[in-house]
Amino acid sequence: MPFSQINKKLILVLFLVFAISALYIFYPQNKEKYSDTFGNNNNSSITNVYPGDSIQQAINNTSSGGTVTVYPGLYKENLVVDKSLTIISKPGEKTDTIVQAADPEGDVFHITADNVTINGFNITRSQGKSGIYCSGSDSNVTGNKLSYNMYGVYIHDSSRNILENNEVNNNSLGIYLRNSNNNQLSSNNVSGVGIFVGFNNEAWGIYLEDSNDNKLMSNSISGLWEGVNLTNSSNNELNNNSILDNYFSLVLVNSNNNNVLNNIIVKLGYSFSVALSHSRNNTLKGNTAGPNTEIKVDYDFYSTNNTLEGELYTSNENGTGGVYRVK
Repeated sequence: MPFSQINKKLILVLFLVFAISALYIFYPQNKEKYSDTFGNNNNSSITNVYPGDSIQQAINNTSSGGTVTVYPGLYKENLVVDKSLTIISKPGEKTDTIVQAADPEGDVFHITADNVTINGFNITRSQGKSGIYCSGSDSNVTGNKLSYNMYGVYIHDSSRNILENNEVNNNSLGIYLRNSNNNQLSSNNVSGVGIFVGFNNEAWGIYLEDSNDNKLMSNSISGLWEGVNLTNSSNNELNNNSILDNYFSLVLVNSNNNNVLNNIIVKLGYSFSVALSHSRNNTLKGNTAGPNTEIKVDYDFYSTNNTLEGELYTSNENGTGGVYRVK
């Protein structure tokens, strides 16, 4: 074979190798940029959302198990999540990707499916309902900012959810669990701007109603009318939380067998640190109020068999209850 023909074939082979290599390098680096939806090895999909796009449309177009990635900007929508999805902001800064209620009387995120992740959003302006409403289970609400909603997060008839590292402020009720069991709330910062916020000049931090076997760990709850309330809620654990400068710090009503352990409880003014009403068999141990202050636990006649540290400070008439003081 002549040398010139060998040269041409060699050049052709080298060109094909170069073209295939360039395609291999270029596609993985740019498929996110140039394709809104594409499959992966798990038969799920990824959908990118940019300012001017609709997050709801992306949710509708993404298969169950897929991911919706939302880029920084302002999105005015009320979203329904009825399939298992991961919905995240990019690059994950909760102040930069804002989802504001288009209808202030509707939820911003209304979740009815299981296994949903909401991460990295600034969720705001649901004046009549919730920043995030969740009736599905096994979901993750992490790293979000929720403000100026009626409820920051409302967990309803829902179990095994994780709420972690959320900033929840200036809502009428920060985190509300109703008929919801086995959830974990950890490292959330729930706050107000003092006690004069929300409807009727009152605001609540974390409220559990008819909710059992939940864990509240390492949360900060401050500057509210009522910090933490357990109503008809039993077998919950409150451990290592900071409940600071709320008018009512911790209230238990018809709630039994709860463990309140190793929390910092700093009451506001002359109010009580903990109030027990019709609540039995609760354990309060290892709680502190900082130097030179005290924890005052007020209980009524129907609150019996509670384990309280400290000394009896005062007693009500006819043995109808009293106050324990922990220095």
